[in-house]
Amino acid sequence: MSNASSGAYGIYTGLKAGGVDFAVSLPDSTLNGVNKLLETDPAVKFIVPTREDEGVAMAVGAYLGGKVPVALMEGSGVGYCGLILARAQIQRTPLLLLIGHSRVLGERFDYHAATRLTGAGVLEGLGIPHMVVDERERTASIVEQALLTVRGQKSIVGLLFPPQVAAE
Repeated sequence: MSNASSGAYGIYTGLKAGGVDFAVSLPDSTLNGVNKLLETDPAVKFIVPTREDEGVAMAVGAYLGGKVPVALMEGSGVGYCGLILARAQIQRTPLLLLIGHSRVLGERFDYHAATRLTGAGVLEGLGIPHMVVDERERTASIVEQALLTVRGQKSIVGLLFPPQVAAE
């Protein structure tokens, strides 16, 4: 897949432009296309952890080891990560979170909205800057800018992607 008009490819392009070389991700239907691109990129170490909080811990460790990490997960997965995100925030560990987000117009399945309800709420509760990316044409630029913020401010930033924006 290298369709330049796909949302997944735009996200991937932004990650590559931002220097990402380490990715952790649990399977997520919204970010599946991004996962495929990262997994097949020989310049990116791609790991599938058993839980989201384990993935965030791996990404934090990768940063400490000199890598530029990103963690991908569905919105409900952020709920598992509260403690490790709080710790990383206090320690000023740069980390970009890419989060599947279904609480938007066009969501057809109530269970998707229910399982992803926690994403933005946990980020808000921890004071982690985040935004819903709702324009496919701007995904590469937004991801690249978020990575500049992550590194420059030594902070965590969350980008939430609705299915219609992140689609392959």
